[in-house]
Amino acid sequence: MGRRGITLVEILALVAVACAVVAIAAPVLGQPARAARRATSQDNLRFWGVASGMYMGDFAARLPSYTWEAGQTYEVAGTGKISMAQDSVFAATWQETDLLRRLTGRTAGHFKIRWLRDVYPHRRRSHLVLVDYLGLDETDRHGIDPRDRNQLVWHHDPLAFEANGVYPEPTVSGSTLEPSLPVVQRWPFTSSYHVVPAAWSPDERVGSIGTVGPVDASNLFTGTNAVLGQRTAFEIALPAQKVFMFEWHDRHSASQDLWYAYPQARPNKLMFDGSVQDRPTGEAGEGFDPNEPGEPEAYRYPYTPLTTDPPAVGDPNAVYPVSFRFTRDGLAGFDYTP
Repeated sequence: MGRRGITLVEILALVAVACAVVAIAAPVLGQPARAARRATSQDNLRFWGVASGMYMGDFAARLPSYTWEAGQTYEVAGTGKISMAQDSVFAATWQETDLLRRLTGRTAGHFKIRWLRDVYPHRRRSHLVLVDYLGLDETDRHGIDPRDRNQLVWHHDPLAFEANGVYPEPTVSGSTLEPSLPVVQRWPFTSSYHVVPAAWSPDERVGSIGTVGPVDASNLFTGTNAVLGQRTAFEIALPAQKVFMFEWHDRHSASQDLWYAYPQARPNKLMFDGSVQDRPTGEAGEGFDPNEPGEPEAYRYPYTPLTTDPPAVGDPNAVYPVSFRFTRDGLAGFDYTP
């Protein structure tokens, strides 16, 4: 008697079983890769912790930050000497421009790194001060989370990053924002890890001048005349309990990337003592309002993702405390209890 062939029903049944096995096994098989990427992100933060310690050792315990001062004259690559006649923000933006020009060699011509004025470079590009201090080059990836796909794409070949937007443009959902050339030029050199503002800005109100805070929609912290970039390690009361740098998105602990301020998020965080933690944001203090330091309530704000950011989780209009981004009492305060 001849052999019976496999019927269509049996083939479909085998396919269904195979799909079920893959569905069950995929999370388990993916765990080692996820754990490896999380470990890489933690190692990146430890790298900046060690580099920061070296920097502070060489510069009288000053925290790594942009240090050019208003009213001074500095030599900016591609321009010769230039007078810093205005405030600390302008001084910092010129220092960043000089650093990027020397890092990339783009000091003249069409692709010269342009000056980006009025935008604090400290929050997402403070690491460039350490890149310069350590003598690294433009290919260094310690500032990029291994699951930050957009940043990896933008940084893949930073010197080939064209001004006409060959990569996805990060814009606020529903807006017609068109990034300027100086902004676009800086995308490849932006970090996945944010430095807390207390590391580079004053904590307290000075007369009628508010401290630097998230008061405008773009979070560019405009409108202060405070002197920036002069904080020291001596001002940190509890370094093991105070966050220095943190992942803006937790890309490792859940199936969906989570904005750092969600209480369930577990972003990796570099503490001021050099250790790395991933405790939930909900376990941290709620922070405060930097422009109203005497108020008992924390500043709260919604997650407004850029088009290249992970989508919101839950109610998109919900607001969340700033937590360790703006610690109450600044460097003298703490974010987590032991």
